[in-house]
Amino acid sequence: MKKLLVILLLLIPVAVYAETNRKVVVISIDALHPKAIEMKKPENILSVMAKGVFTMKGSSVSPPMTLVNHAAMVVGKTPEESGYWFNQWKEGDKRVGMETVFHDAKRSGYKTFYIYSKRNLGFLVNDAVDQSHLANSSKKESITVGKKIVREETGDYFLFLHVSGLDYAGPRHGWLSAGYLDEFGLIDNELKPIIERLMRQKNTTLVITSDHSGHDKMHASQDPEDFKIPLILYSDMADFSSLQDRPYVTCELRKILSKVLKKP
Repeated sequence: MKKLLVILLLLIPVAVYAETNRKVVVISIDALHPKAIEMKKPENILSVMAKGVFTMKGSSVSPPMTLVNHAAMVVGKTPEESGYWFNQWKEGDKRVGMETVFHDAKRSGYKTFYIYSKRNLGFLVNDAVDQSHLANSSKKESITVGKKIVREETGDYFLFLHVSGLDYAGPRHGWLSAGYLDEFGLIDNELKPIIERLMRQKNTTLVITSDHSGHDKMHASQDPEDFKIPLILYSDMADFSSLQDRPYVTCELRKILSKVLKKP
């Protein structure tokens, strides 16, 4: 009996620590049109919206492309300010040359993770990223890596998780088509363990957003539909109620996260 009591006492601090470590997670679902949420009614993403704040009035910076807008999110600047207009990058090319949201997190004591599913997003890997991983283009690998981080990390951490899938379903089937919405449903289902675990824990901030959208089977144009994105945010670490239903642009994400990426 005494031995069992000692074991239980040893386990208690671990359980408390795992529950209260600071967790800031950004999930960027590539090519997610906000109207898809209304049409598909994704159970797990809706559970975040029910407890958090959201706006369907989000917008890409121009041009509405993957690397351009992820760079805007990460550095917190428009392409005019950063000079990052390009969408092409390959290993060996110059990487991001200014401070990023990963630097903010690192200074504030967070371990930093960057999981991405497109090779050009490797541009954003920098010295403030503790662990990065290029997943294949399927949604499953990047989310599987994300699940492992969320399940196993016991210290404070910042995770930026890029999820691919809709960026292929849109051009193949058409944005908001049955095939596109089916893919969105699969992504929502894959994200379920991450969302459920984070929403059960304290000291959590979870952001679900996108980089750009599309129309018909096209994207990256100046059509207004290509710019439409959602922003969904749950946090028990700071008050984000002012974001509800207001316009948002991808380059604002770093500033928004500054409320929680600070020293405790």
